[in-house]
Amino acid sequence: PISHSDPFSAPLVIWDTPDFDSVSSRSYRSTVPMLCAIADLVVLVVSKDKYADQTVWETLRLIAQINRPLLVCVNKIPADSDAQFVQILQDKFNAEKLPFGKILTLPYLSKADHGELLADKSTASLRTACADMIEHQQQHTNNHSILKRYLDSHWQSWLQPLKKEQAAQQYWESALDAFIEEGIERYNEDYLRNPQYSDTLQKALNGLLELLEIPALAASLGKARQAITWPARKLTGLLKKRRPAADAAAQLDNETEALRDAINHIFLSVQREAGEQAVQLDDETRLWWQHLWQALQDEKPSLEDKFNSSIKIHQKAFEPDIQEATERLYEHLQAHPAKLAALRATRVSADAAAVLFALKTGGIGLNDLILAPAMLSFTTMLTEGAIGQYMKNVEEQLKKQQMASVKSHIFSILQNEFKQMPAKMNAVNLYALSFTEMELAETAISQLDQPNTHE
Repeated sequence: PISHSDPFSAPLVIWDTPDFDSVSSRSYRSTVPMLCAIADLVVLVVSKDKYADQTVWETLRLIAQINRPLLVCVNKIPADSDAQFVQILQDKFNAEKLPFGKILTLPYLSKADHGELLADKSTASLRTACADMIEHQQQHTNNHSILKRYLDSHWQSWLQPLKKEQAAQQYWESALDAFIEEGIERYNEDYLRNPQYSDTLQKALNGLLELLEIPALAASLGKARQAITWPARKLTGLLKKRRPAADAAAQLDNETEALRDAINHIFLSVQREAGEQAVQLDDETRLWWQHLWQALQDEKPSLEDKFNSSIKIHQKAFEPDIQEATERLYEHLQAHPAKLAALRATRVSADAAAVLFALKTGGIGLNDLILAPAMLSFTTMLTEGAIGQYMKNVEEQLKKQQMASVKSHIFSILQNEFKQMPAKMNAVNLYALSFTEMELAETAISQLDQPNTHE
């Protein structure tokens, strides 16, 4: 963008397109006419060696349909050959029956001196001619209609590669929805509906055990448990310090393991899908999928870290739900005094048995083994009669809350991250235009020939 630059009275943008007569121009040559279509002035800069290249004249014939003002600048011209080259180009334009505004030349400078070139009178003439032609162009209101007819005639063919990219993105989002559902169902089957993975309800029952402790005995039994399990806790701490990293990873809780398996399944699915599409489709669409596959590879380490963190966030956020389930169980038991008294009796006897067991074994049993008899007695009593039905209802409600938390804190974030992947991938040789930008462009074209649109 250039502003306050003599002789231009208003800010302007100069868009310098690369040479379109080279071999590498195949990747961008087709977009040059589209850029010219939105310009107020087209400046063709050619050297005396390249003006006869057929690519130049093919492009000029195409953009002539949009009736854009054309200024021709021939650079690297010796002073004594100025008039000769201007005449040659005029004859060529007349022979091709192509309209043009002016033909100007720039001198050949043996040394690349930017200041000298700017100070040359030929440069000043070029700048003045550009300003005059832009001002004259803006006074012609009918050019918008001409531009609209031109765009309407080529728009659909120009959009074909872009539409293929957008169709690929729509397919990607649809496939991603299916992969996320597969991950959710995998978590549901492997964890929530797996009878061996009851650690969520187990946490609620552990809390219930604490609430059921009889105050008179709780302190003494608690101290006894702490004393006799000290050797085991000390041993466990030492083992954790010495445990290799791979063995430590194997100690994941059931839910974390199930969630990681589900996330890994989604990762493998999206990578496989991107790879298969990159192999099967045509060249234009294949490139989009190749870039997506590479983006998935590049982003995988950071995504894995983010998703592992999201598991911890979910579990921390779900703790109040477990506590609330514990309190509901306890309140229900308070409404059934006989059952509550029986459970408390079981709690005391189970604790006493646990203390005796630990003493006999020398106190080397782990804490969960010491409490195992208590949990067995509690599970048996809690599953009987009306209390058992209520506990099942609490468990089902807890699972629904747990699924909602997992979807909110993990799978929705997972889905959003993958949906954003096309915006992160390499856009080289892609249009990479969003659906919103596409709609804005088509709206602007539809309004080109409407009065006051560009005032």
